[in-house]
Amino acid sequence: MKSDAKIIIIGTAITLVVLVLAIFLFYIFSTNYAENKIVNDNNNNSASDIENDANTNKKVTLYLFRGLGCPHCEEAIEFLETIIDDYPYLEVQTLEVWRNKNNKELMDIVSKKLDIEVSSSVPLIIIGDEYARRGFADGMENSLKKEIEKAHKNKDYKDIVKETLKDNPDLLVNKEILSKN
Repeated sequence: MKSDAKIIIIGTAITLVVLVLAIFLFYIFSTNYAENKIVNDNNNNSASDIENDANTNKKVTLYLFRGLGCPHCEEAIEFLETIIDDYPYLEVQTLEVWRNKNNKELMDIVSKKLDIEVSSSVPLIIIGDEYARRGFADGMENSLKKEIEKAHKNKDYKDIVKETLKDNPDLLVNKEILSKN
């Protein structure tokens, strides 16, 4: 009986060693396979994939120069509040210009830089350095959405308002940021 017990113990030990070895080899091969797959997947990225990854982190700021009590400005704000959650990269900043002379001065400087009429007419919506429109009316919603998307895809996007503020550090503006719900 002693020899039968020894055979069972030796057989069990050999089975356990083979099982541990099999698990170890499975782990090694599956880890290498996963690492190679990740490397190959990364090597297959196209230039547009890399650009899209870079754009994912890029922020776009829409500036709304507005007047307190302006009904068109309020309509623009209401519209922007409805779409802000659709664009995770979008920040909307509003600047009241009828009662805040620094905000008005910023609007005037940016208007000159963009070669648009310097005026107290609001709302003035600016995205980057390529989109500036005065007024807000029905029918503008889709074109505004397209401009937001276009700015996000634009690898040469420049925030002209931000640059103007850097160039004029003494110009202390008061801006409000529309929050995402």
